[in-house]
Amino acid sequence: MKYETTSAFVERPRRSGFAAHLAIVVSLSIALFDGLATRSAPAAPPTAKWHPGHYVFVGQGPIRPEHLFEHFRGVQKLYTWSDLEPAEGRYDFSKIHGDLALLKPHGKQLVLQIQYKAFGKGQRRVPDYVQGPEYGGGVYLASSGSFDPVLWNDRVGQRMDALFAALGEEFDGHAGVEAVVLPETSPSAALDKRPQPGVEPYTVAIYVAALKDRMAALRRAFPRTVMIQYANFPQAALPELTAYMKEIGVGLGGPDVYPRPSNLSDPERGVYRLYAPLAGEVPLGAAVQSPDYSVASWKRTAAFNRGQDRNSVVVTFDEEQPIPVREHLQLAQETLKLNYLFWSAHPPQCLENVKRMLAEPDLARDPAGGLDAECPTKAFLAPLQ
Repeated sequence: MKYETTSAFVERPRRSGFAAHLAIVVSLSIALFDGLATRSAPAAPPTAKWHPGHYVFVGQGPIRPEHLFEHFRGVQKLYTWSDLEPAEGRYDFSKIHGDLALLKPHGKQLVLQIQYKAFGKGQRRVPDYVQGPEYGGGVYLASSGSFDPVLWNDRVGQRMDALFAALGEEFDGHAGVEAVVLPETSPSAALDKRPQPGVEPYTVAIYVAALKDRMAALRRAFPRTVMIQYANFPQAALPELTAYMKEIGVGLGGPDVYPRPSNLSDPERGVYRLYAPLAGEVPLGAAVQSPDYSVASWKRTAAFNRGQDRNSVVVTFDEEQPIPVREHLQLAQETLKLNYLFWSAHPPQCLENVKRMLAEPDLARDPAGGLDAECPTKAFLAPLQ
């Protein structure tokens, strides 16, 4: 059954009780069978949906003429859970359809980042109905002062999976949807050490299990589309998470391509060390977001994420200067082996540096802009019809 979601709200039928449980069991059984089949005989890739290279990241902002630069393969944009499902079981995908219509005449692809995490005091990306004991409290307070979903609660997971299913039904077969991205795995709060009243108890093990369940649900919903999970923390869980990504064909990425020393590049625990072993098997796509363009921005954002005043951070004149974007590209090529690199549109002067680099002859003549263009063996579970 097809659900229209272009401009009006559409309500999907709800299941409850035994019927809902049975549906989940059947779905998981089918997924396990399909997973075994995929590992033994990978499907031919839908070449119409494989456009590796450089994309501009616009956050939740509008797509502007300057984002349609000839050497960008397309646009990465955030779509929040609360906007996509403003009421339980009612979906509004009109913004996605509008952006696809805008990009199509320019031959650009769209990467959807389905955003359920928030950053900033009082911010929330989760629908209002996700609250109370049924949802394990619904949300918890992150270190930055935002509210993030209790992913390890079964009801929260079911509602998120229902959103993924609706999105997949609408967009998995759309040639203009290049990839779907899930936000970073960091819980952004020390809930194991400091439990919060009314929030379902947290452990790293149950959190990792919930992350795996969400990845599996999105993979089932988008068998013909590249899927990327941003992963950075908990660091001790990263080997387990990336091994699961490799198993089910989910790509690895992250919110920060930062070519300066950081906990991401730690050779013992950082996530950067885990990219290369996945190269050629699953898609690899990560972002140069605003904090990554300079050391000063990185330091201020780190303070903000700890709940501190970003303006209290002391930085030097040299740290304020933009990092040469060739260094970001070098990290993407040599260490991370990326197929996709998403460049933040802010600050604008840094985006101009990116454009100048991509227009240089060695990159301009390559559609992938110097990134790995070979389609990984597990990028797709089914061919595009």
